[in-house]
This record gives sequence, C-alpha cells and structure tokens, in this order.
Amino acid sequence: MAEVQVRHRAGLTWRTPLRMALRFGLPLIGMVVFGDAVVRSIGGDISHVRFTLGVVLMALSFSARLVPGR
Repeated sequence: MAEVQVRHRAGLTWRTPLRMALRFGLPLIGMVVFGDAVVRSIGGDISHVRFTLGVVLMALSFSARLVPGR
C-alpha cells in the first residue's frame, strides 16, 4: 500500500505574531530610543538611562527564541 504523506498547513498561530513582535519590534524601538539618546547627547543632555534602555530593548530580541515554534 502506498503511504500517504500528510502536509501540515503552515498556518499562523497566536505565537507567530508574538515572535515577530519580539524579534523585530523590540529592536526597532530600541534603535529609536538609542538614536534619540545620541541626538540628545549631542545637545548636552546625556541620559545614561536612555542609552541603557535602548541597548536592553535591542538585546531583548533574543527573547524571541524562547517562544516555542510550531
């Protein structure tokens, strides 16, 4: 008898948008915050908290790997 292969639909689950937001959204926001801190520091308003927040948001993109895949 011939074996029938069943292909699973690569449908979106609720985790897919979560992974995309963690993978692309947080680093994008982090770059905006970090860039704003750089521009403000040129004017003399150096805020270490903004620099740190930008770097932490960019580093959180690795948390997308913690969300299980399909």
